[in-house]
Amino acid sequence: MSLWQWIISFLVWLSADPAVIDLEQPRAFAAVAAARASMLPEAPAPGPGPAPVACDCGQTCVRGVWKPDGRVSQTCRCQCKRCVAERSKAAPPCPDGKCPTVLR
Repeated sequence: MSLWQWIISFLVWLSADPAVIDLEQPRAFAAVAAARASMLPEAPAPGPGPAPVACDCGQTCVRGVWKPDGRVSQTCRCQCKRCVAERSKAAPPCPDGKCPTVLR
C-alpha cells in the first residue's frame, strides 16, 4: 500500500459515522442467521422424546450402595431399573444390632 492510499484510507476511516459502524455487526449477524436458516431442510424438527432417566451412580451400585470416589460408600437413590433391582437385593437390617461395616 502506497503512502497516498494509506492516507486516504485513514481519512475515510476518520469520516465514518460511529452509529453506522455500530449497526453493521448486528446486521451482519442477522444476514448470516438468515442465510443459515435458508439452507436448513424443510422437514419439521422431531418433537422432544421422553426425558432420559439419569443414573447418578452410572449403574455401578451393588445392593443399593455405590462408591462415588471409590472409597466412601453412599446409598444409591437412582430410579433406573437396574438400581431399583439392586436395592431389592440388599440385605435386611441386622437382627442383633451389630452389623458389619463393610458391604461385599
